[in-house]
Amino acid sequence: MLMSKAAYAKHRGVSRQTVYDWIAKGDVVMSGSKIDVVATERQQQNVDEAKSENATAGMWPHRTLEMTWSKFWEAVKANDGKKPAPETDEEIQKRVVDAADELGVDVHFLDNGGICLDDCDADYYFEKYDLRQNAELAVMALRRELLYTSTLFPDEMSDWSPAGLEALSEWAKA
Repeated sequence: MLMSKAAYAKHRGVSRQTVYDWIAKGDVVMSGSKIDVVATERQQQNVDEAKSENATAGMWPHRTLEMTWSKFWEAVKANDGKKPAPETDEEIQKRVVDAADELGVDVHFLDNGGICLDDCDADYYFEKYDLRQNAELAVMALRRELLYTSTLFPDEMSDWSPAGLEALSEWAKA
């Protein structure tokens, strides 16, 4: 289907100047002096798909494990007790950050050794103990969220990171 620039502007709900700008940038496919609507939409769809793929790959390049939610939960449980507990505050914080990142939760470390988990719906504070004990509680809360979600969507595929798998696993007992 071919359209004039004015008809295409009306079709898209934009000004003719916007259409001229798109033409200058090569965002529309021309056939003579008319716009090839089908080819333009196909080109835009390809661009959108490429942007989406690049955004997903760029957002989580560290997520190299592909498995269902239930399989990931099983892998976390199978890994319990196999890694030593973190020793330094930096290692403890990294474990919490990796565990939270796996579930899309923001982490804030408080001055008193407290930890705040923010899942965009609510904030969860762990402040009663020292950093190590608060971290253990925070990771256990994240594990419960993982378990809950894996029961709701057991067969839904997702991408996971080895660091998140390790961080969500229980620490080896000293």
